[in-house]
Amino acid sequence: MKKWTDHFVWPVAGKTILGMVLWSVLLSPATGWSQSKKDLEEKRKKIIRDIETTQRMINKTAKTKEATYDRYIALQSQIQSREALIQTLGEEIIEAENGITRNQIVISSLSRDVDNMREEYAKTVRNAFRRKTLSNPLMYILSAESLNQAFRRWLFLRKYDERRKEQAEAIRATQEMLSKKTTGLQETRVEKENLLMSIQGQQSTLSEELTEKDKILKDLGKDENRLKADLEKKREAHEALNNAIEAIIQEEVRKRVEEARSKPKPVAEAPPKEASKPAAKAPETKPVKKEEPSVPVAETSIPATDNLTLNFQKNKGRLPWPVEGGFVSRGYGKQNHPTLKNIVVTNNGVDIRTEEGASVRSVADGKVAGVQFVPGHDYTVILQHGDYYTVYTNLASTSLVKGQDVKAKQPIGQVSTNNITGTSELHFEVWQQKERMNPSLWIKK
Repeated sequence: MKKWTDHFVWPVAGKTILGMVLWSVLLSPATGWSQSKKDLEEKRKKIIRDIETTQRMINKTAKTKEATYDRYIALQSQIQSREALIQTLGEEIIEAENGITRNQIVISSLSRDVDNMREEYAKTVRNAFRRKTLSNPLMYILSAESLNQAFRRWLFLRKYDERRKEQAEAIRATQEMLSKKTTGLQETRVEKENLLMSIQGQQSTLSEELTEKDKILKDLGKDENRLKADLEKKREAHEALNNAIEAIIQEEVRKRVEEARSKPKPVAEAPPKEASKPAAKAPETKPVKKEEPSVPVAETSIPATDNLTLNFQKNKGRLPWPVEGGFVSRGYGKQNHPTLKNIVVTNNGVDIRTEEGASVRSVADGKVAGVQFVPGHDYTVILQHGDYYTVYTNLASTSLVKGQDVKAKQPIGQVSTNNITGTSELHFEVWQQKERMNPSLWIKK
């Protein structure tokens, strides 16, 4: 015999629960998309800041014939940044399109859930009225055959009312989510249209810059003799700079080697204890003892426990830029001259074009190994970071003195400005003892 409750359709939101699970699956990529979108926006903003900085430098170098080459270098960097910006905008458009697709899937699913829940709710209400449980609840209870049945009917009606409210709330929450997703879909579409307009504008500007670059290159080709003469002067100035830098660093390395040689003396007494173990072979170990003191001659004998050395090594690829803003106008190592054919130039560091009067700062904790004035390069500051050295050249002024301690990001001077071309450029080098390193591998990208 069936119970009186067997004929009643309970308003259990099973489909609602299934829908909630589906939403969580569909919405879970949205968090990753939001993060990716944020990263792309930050990348775009940084590139735009770099472009604005470079544009100011281009505007400064556009007034004189002597500055044509420097304008060409700046324009090259500007074009690279513009191309990176266009690529980033393209990636943002793809992300926006993916977001639109995801929102459309979620909206479709939510719409189906709302329809299903409404249909289920209506079916439940109709069934209840058909059985006269809701048309007159009081009569439904009073018509019970016993007090126990009346209590069970009252309890049933109370639970039914709670279930109905839960189902109504689920419908309301789903409709609210559906409304938010629909609004988000419209906003993403507007954002995509704005990105498309922006990328079209950047492509137009890039085309103009490429045309200007070709024109400047032709002008420089007509002025080849002057460029070669300028290059020869720069080579002579660089040679004097390199000699000054090498002399200071070699002297500092020599001092550290001498210190390393003097410190191990107490430790040198330990080998006789080891030699005393095999008594029969004692005469054979004497020549070995004489050879051991010669080992510290290697420069690698400098103690590796130096905190400055370890900190510098640990921050490889994460060191701050020696200036707040700018771009690398010349990279490290041998490279073809950008305008003169069959001419190879060598750069012992990187040249960073920055704004006039820019503050130059230390990239790590250390102490001043030397301050030198080199004609053609103004002041050069060399900082020691244990086994490592950083070189900052083309400073208009500095107040540092040899032996002074410095902290990371501490200002050490101001970059000088070329009176003829109007450009401000810092030459930056990284050394490990007597070996030059590629600074691009040490500073942040």
